[in-house]
Amino acid sequence: MFDYQRVRRLREHLQLSETQFAKKIGVAQSTYHRFEKGTASLTAEAISEIITEFDVDPYWLLVGHGGDEPEFVDNADLITISKNEYIDLQRKALQNQDERIAELERELGKK
Repeated sequence: MFDYQRVRRLREHLQLSETQFAKKIGVAQSTYHRFEKGTASLTAEAISEIITEFDVDPYWLLVGHGGDEPEFVDNADLITISKNEYIDLQRKALQNQDERIAELERELGKK
């Protein structure tokens, strides 16, 4: 079941006002405000914009489970990182992978 609280948690985590968040997903601020109060629903297009604009795992957003957004996991044993830190770590991991692949190709080319 879709829960507006997850969207509000995302907005608060990103430190965006209702107005800023609404603008980014293409809805009127008044509509978004009613959504957070539980008196209105978001369109499928708005939900799709949330997923795309903020790179949110659709499964987490729609049903509240899974996903790879560490800041949304309720577990005191986990270390949380910011979205920018997560992106930097992924870039470094991919860069290292590219270097390893290039090294392997060089090695294979020698034989």
